[in-house]
Amino acid sequence: MPLRFVGRTIASFDLHVTRRAQEITREGPERQPVSIGAHVSIAGRIYEAIPRAEALGCECLQIFYGSPRQWRRVFYPANDLAEFRRLRARADIDPLVAHAPYLVNLASPNPRMRRHSIAALAHSTQGMEALRGFAVVTHIGSPMGTPWPEARARVARALRAALAYSTRPLILLEGSAGAGLGKSFEELREILDEAGEGRRLGVCLDTAHLFAAGWDLRTTAGVAAMVESFDRVVGLRRLRALHFNDSKAALGSHRDRHDNIGEGAIGRAGFRAIFSHPALRRLPGFIETPGFARAGPDRRNVGLLKRLRADALRRADAVK
Repeated sequence: MPLRFVGRTIASFDLHVTRRAQEITREGPERQPVSIGAHVSIAGRIYEAIPRAEALGCECLQIFYGSPRQWRRVFYPANDLAEFRRLRARADIDPLVAHAPYLVNLASPNPRMRRHSIAALAHSTQGMEALRGFAVVTHIGSPMGTPWPEARARVARALRAALAYSTRPLILLEGSAGAGLGKSFEELREILDEAGEGRRLGVCLDTAHLFAAGWDLRTTAGVAAMVESFDRVVGLRRLRALHFNDSKAALGSHRDRHDNIGEGAIGRAGFRAIFSHPALRRLPGFIETPGFARAGPDRRNVGLLKRLRADALRRADAVK
């Protein structure tokens, strides 16, 4: 069922959202601020991603474990993997996640495509196990016109098969802007329920995808409404990571178009609102922005997010 928040006023349940956020966060110690990182190239030797991440000011890191646009699997020398682990520990960059190849379609009715997708996803989880990473983020894919119950069952089977090749890393399903599966919280919940494997399956939400799917993240009320709905439908314990991207596309457009922080339709106020929500502060966030020089995620985007985070925390402290 698609999201239906475009043009709808959310003021009527602001009070309920605020109370629910307080319930979500009232137990336990104060959460640490969200960590900010980026998707960084592994060109050359895989461990060269670490000095690149340091140069960007990353506190956490996302990489590809191999080529994002080929089925061919890459096997890295043991010494290179050990050097990656050593450099990351020295830099104190944590957590580490991988993004699965873009070719993955876990919902495909084509058995050959599904076998390739499972193998690619499994290879990424094995890579995260070797690098002591936290998780693999994956797009779910398209059902190619087949009925939702059949597509959901194929995704669930594929996830269980991919997880069988490793023991520790999680697989995080990325919510979509509307073109693929995962466009609603209900779809994500139904896939997670059918797949089982609760300990090792979770969700990664992308701010640009959420905005394009109909969630107005430009205000604190809009962010609170999104968090409350996700908690009610899926459960916040399943939300394990964020992608920080501004959106070139309009609210509810269902178009996946990333923009630099502050240059898109979400704007700086929207990211300040995201950092202000206490239920999101435990999560790592990774940028996948085009970059101000159009060369990919850059230090300027990371630095801008850090300033917005600091501003949000100052404002939160001022009202305590």
